[in-house]
Amino acid sequence: MTLDAPGAVRTRAPTRLARWWARLRTGAWPRAWPWLAAALALAPLLARAQGGPGRPAPAVGYADRCAQGNAKYAARDFAGAVALYRAAIELEPRDPLAHYLLGEAQLAAGDLAEAEAGFGRAAIESGEKDPALHARALFVLADLKERQSRWSDAKAAWQTYLDWLARFPTVPGFAASARSRQQVIDAMLAQDKASEAVRRRIAETKDGGVFTDLSKTP
Repeated sequence: MTLDAPGAVRTRAPTRLARWWARLRTGAWPRAWPWLAAALALAPLLARAQGGPGRPAPAVGYADRCAQGNAKYAARDFAGAVALYRAAIELEPRDPLAHYLLGEAQLAAGDLAEAEAGFGRAAIESGEKDPALHARALFVLADLKERQSRWSDAKAAWQTYLDWLARFPTVPGFAASARSRQQVIDAMLAQDKASEAVRRRIAETKDGGVFTDLSKTP
């Protein structure tokens, strides 16, 4: 290119720009501009990850919703935790963790029936593929039945928990606590049975006219 040939400058400039543009499009980057190559290569990825203009925000996954639910639970926003755990279940309905967490949130909210449903589903979905979580679900199910004063059901649930621990001895558990709870339930059931017998005898005696009213003088 020469200064005394303005026509040449005018004709070569577009050609040079065209060559630069071709290099940019084909990846033939000038050695002096490695940062431009990196920037242009990363730009689409960064925009997609950050939800740039005209692009959707990154999807929130199963683990994210569970973590958000845990944060709500820690803040005692149990309704918010329940909503997030249910959203996680919609993404992975066969994963037992969200079902278990949902049961915990429902229990904290005071909804025992829904809590039992969540723990029961967690027990079904975990099984042998996650024996530790299955054990936890069985434990809380037995405890929940006690809270509802369903003593016979609770005793049977504790036995199911003990049988599972015996089947998987490497799973951390609380076998001593389960056996202790069974003993307490047995004592309560025996006491209730004795009390019922006493109440029945009192009722039978009173109905038979043998009952003595000590308030009356002979």
